[in-house]
Amino acid sequence: MTSAISHRRLSDCSLEEAAEGFAAGFSGYVVPMNVTVPSLQLRIERDHVDLDESFVYFDGEKPAGILLIGRRGDLSRVGAIGMGPTIRGRGFGRSIMLNAIEAAKGRGDRKLILEVINTNERARDLYLSLGFVITRKLVGFGRSRKLAAPDVAPAKESDLKTAAAMLAKFADTGLSWQTDPRSFERAGLPLKGFALGDKAAVLLDDSGKDIRLFGLAVDPARRRQGFGRSLTDALAARYPGRRLFIIENVPEGLLDRFMRRIGWRKSTLTQSEMAIDLT
Repeated sequence: MTSAISHRRLSDCSLEEAAEGFAAGFSGYVVPMNVTVPSLQLRIERDHVDLDESFVYFDGEKPAGILLIGRRGDLSRVGAIGMGPTIRGRGFGRSIMLNAIEAAKGRGDRKLILEVINTNERARDLYLSLGFVITRKLVGFGRSRKLAAPDVAPAKESDLKTAAAMLAKFADTGLSWQTDPRSFERAGLPLKGFALGDKAAVLLDDSGKDIRLFGLAVDPARRRQGFGRSLTDALAARYPGRRLFIIENVPEGLLDRFMRRIGWRKSTLTQSEMAIDLT
């Protein structure tokens, strides 16, 4: 029998409790979600999670769910919402989202956004019923580990702060929350930076089985001159036999043509960015 359900602000919880709540909330999710205390700390920093507006949910004394709210100016974002198996299916998700909307209005926020995996129809339909609208499609890309490593010099790691600064300088407008340069203002481990002179830069995490690119940008004045390909080829040469990928948080159309040219495939998984206007 389920115990009493309670919640505490993230600021009043330990990271261990939050990580446990996150893991419980996303158990059985449509895609595997692995979370550790260090990875949660990085998520909090990169996504500008507000510790006082985010909550850990408890089933009795056991962490059983999570709500992460990020804030940048008058724009806020549901960075994660998940209820564990012991409290799932009892309407908590709708109640929590309604409270999140009212809290955002109370703060004077202009808009509340979130992303939802498009195969997660139950969650998408919930958000639509609450007044969210789909604003755009987000896609990802990957380079197969089966492809031969290019016959080029392997990329050499550069100063992380310099690479992050280049991403900010070269950034396109209208990026998603997770690809916005503000996500890398305090870039640190496990991220690594790579740059091609002053023309192109990338931030990535190579601590896992595959290589995840978090940011990739070329100087707008130097685009369509091969610098993006040169940098990605150098990365593939540095990590032979390992898959390079960008998760599904890139606005559709932004990198599609470039990725096709360099032989990266678009992911079959997609997300919808959704928003509710609070003004």
